[in-house]
Amino acid sequence: MQNVLNQLIQLQELDFALAEGRAATTKVPLAQLEQSIQRILQSLPQEVADRYRRLQKRHMLAVVPVLHGTCPPCGMTLPIALINQVRAAEQLQNCPHCGRFLYYPTTVARQPRKKLDPNQPTPVGIARFSAPSLMVPRLKAESREQAIAELAGILAKEGFVEDGQVLADLVMRREAIVSTAVEHGLAFPHARDVEGGSLTFAVGLKPKGIDFGAPDGKLTKIIFLIAIPTAASAFYLRLLAGLVKTFSETDARRQLLDCETPATMWKTLSKLTRANFM
Repeated sequence: MQNVLNQLIQLQELDFALAEGRAATTKVPLAQLEQSIQRILQSLPQEVADRYRRLQKRHMLAVVPVLHGTCPPCGMTLPIALINQVRAAEQLQNCPHCGRFLYYPTTVARQPRKKLDPNQPTPVGIARFSAPSLMVPRLKAESREQAIAELAGILAKEGFVEDGQVLADLVMRREAIVSTAVEHGLAFPHARDVEGGSLTFAVGLKPKGIDFGAPDGKLTKIIFLIAIPTAASAFYLRLLAGLVKTFSETDARRQLLDCETPATMWKTLSKLTRANFM
C-alpha cells in the first residue's frame, strides 16, 4: 500500500506542476506532464483514482501530510490510533472530516513560531512574503543545486526556516519531477507542505546565469526560492503568476539584475511588483 500512497503523492506533485505551468503561461512541457499524470492514474486501483479526482474537485490538495497530529487543510485533530495507522501505511487512510488522503512525512521543513508585534504595521505588497534580508544580489552558486542550498541557507540564517538543508533537500525533490525554471531567465524552486509560518521567499541573482533546465534552453538569472505552508498552496499559484507577469518585461529584469546591494534590490523588487501585489 505504501507504493500506492507514493504514487498518489507523485500524482499530486505532477498536478501542481501542471497548474504552475498554466499559471506561469510559459513553455513548460504541459503535454508531457499531462501524459505522466494519465499514466499514474491508470496504474492506480480504479476506486483510488476515482476518489482522488473527486477530492480534487472539492480541494486543491487531495493528499496531505499529518502535521502536529492534525490534517493541516481542515485543522482536525486526528485520533492517535489513526495517526499510527497513517504512519504504518499498511492501508490508505483518510481524514474523518474532509476525506483527504493522509500520509506521514519522513522529512518536514519547519518555520519557527514568531511572536507578532502589535506595534508593527501590517506588511503590504511584496513585504507580506519576503524581506530585505532575503535578497541576494550576487549568488556565489555555480549550479542549480548550489543556488538552492545557498538561498535555503539564507532563509535559515534569517530565522524563516529551522533547517536550511532540510528545505534544500525538499526543493531538490520537487525539481526532480520537472524543472521550476521558466522563460526569461526566471526560476521558482519551492517546497510545499512547510510546517507553520506563512509563505516566504528569498531571491537570488546570477547575472551570468545558471543552467536550471529552462524549457527555452537559456540560463536562469533570477531565482525565487519559496517555502509554502500547506494552507498557502493555492495562493502560491497567484504569487507565481504575478511574479512571472512582472518579470516577463525585459526592463523589469534589467532593473533587478542591475542591483548591487540587498537594500537596492528590495526597493526595486517592491517598486516593480507594486501593481501586482497591493
